[in-house]
Amino acid sequence: MAAAVSSNVENLSPQIIRRVAKEMAELVAQAPEGIRVILNEADVTDIQAIIEGPAGTPYAGGFFRVKLVLGKDFPQGPPKAYFLTKIFHPNVAKSGEICVNTLKKDWKPDLGIQHILLVSYH
Repeated sequence: MAAAVSSNVENLSPQIIRRVAKEMAELVAQAPEGIRVILNEADVTDIQAIIEGPAGTPYAGGFFRVKLVLGKDFPQGPPKAYFLTKIFHPNVAKSGEICVNTLKKDWKPDLGIQHILLVSYH
């Protein structure tokens, strides 16, 4: 039942839900290196991924779970991104929220989910 509580399907237009579903399907079929998308077919707004720690960094060899939360104003407003796996990083708040300009002042509606995951990866 927890998934239903966090579901955002009813807050997004059918057009946005289709866009998100299409992008998620593409990410599952052709995931960027180091990123594995976890598809929730019951709720396309439940966006989670496992990000492999990049080689040559202190995170190499680690696997980190990320969750994106789409607000009702998405894509006009940025999603919130969180590391569900505890991580120490200057751009990650104690709560796990990822704090980068792409998800704040530099957000553009045409930036996609893949872009957000890649920003989280690097």
